[in-house]
Amino acid sequence: MTSQHEITLNQVPIRWDLDAGALSFFGLPSVMFWVNPSLYRMLRPLVGVCGVELYRLLVAYESSKGTDEDYHAMVTQLGASFGEGFLAWGAAVSTAGWGRFELPELDLERRRARVRVHNPWELQMLRGAEERWGCPFLQGKLIGVFSHAFGARCWAEEDEIVMNDDALSVEFRIYADERTIAEELERLRGELKSERERALQSRVEGATEALQEKLALVEHQRGVIQSLSAPLIQVWEGVLVLPLVGELDELRASALTERTLEAVSVRGAEFVILDLTGATIVGSSAANALLRTIAAARLLGARCLLSGVSSSVAQALVEVGTALTDVPSFATVQAALEQILGRR
Repeated sequence: MTSQHEITLNQVPIRWDLDAGALSFFGLPSVMFWVNPSLYRMLRPLVGVCGVELYRLLVAYESSKGTDEDYHAMVTQLGASFGEGFLAWGAAVSTAGWGRFELPELDLERRRARVRVHNPWELQMLRGAEERWGCPFLQGKLIGVFSHAFGARCWAEEDEIVMNDDALSVEFRIYADERTIAEELERLRGELKSERERALQSRVEGATEALQEKLALVEHQRGVIQSLSAPLIQVWEGVLVLPLVGELDELRASALTERTLEAVSVRGAEFVILDLTGATIVGSSAANALLRTIAAARLLGARCLLSGVSSSVAQALVEVGTALTDVPSFATVQAALEQILGRR
């Protein structure tokens, strides 16, 4: 039994080679797909990624390629006139399931036409689908073919689409127009690029604003933590106690100096007890800053006393090379307060 079969329909030779598993249409390798679900499932993700407008232009642009050959075949082989050739071409491609073509209007002089296609494969594919994107494949073909027929740029507009249980059809209004698919595609790509850039800029600005807010919050929290970890307490008139808790680094020591001197000046303090019971001095810079606080307070007329000095804190203060013989040190805040009361 032969494995090769051939039939000619509407002037189209269709050939099957069963051994090779191959099909040719008009002498070109071809393949058959179910319009739904096969084609729909292949194309639906592309629509989702590109968006309907970009997808339509991309498909129309690609389908418009090769219409030179289609047009010349119509004029030279399929009919005595363009109108006859176009309908003969429509009959030929209908054998491939493109749909049944009609040409209700053709005015080559005024460069306008109407083409109606019944049961186009693109509408068959979209029957029952929630999202519909029309017939961009046919649109691109018609724009390409009629641009040759009119001898000028033209556009094909989907004027009417019928999709119901009884009928499927689309009607294109074709007219001279300066637009081209390539230019429209470039325009849309530019708009999408600008839109993406604006969206990116907006996200960057939003992220920057959020970061600034977080930095401001962190700075505020740092200030709160510093004030909580080094509260200034006025125990008697003219007597301030400053209990230090946690690590005392250069930054925190500088802030401590500023707060202490401000409190001494505003409250007219005579004595300031620096309680280091819960503090750890980190580095020589912090130790120097603490000593500068003591010296600056003295210039403002307040005398500093130390309490709760641990061995590690004492070592850090001694290592900076400044003598503390004139700064009284006590084991506890109570002992320092007793000394001040005794002096008074």
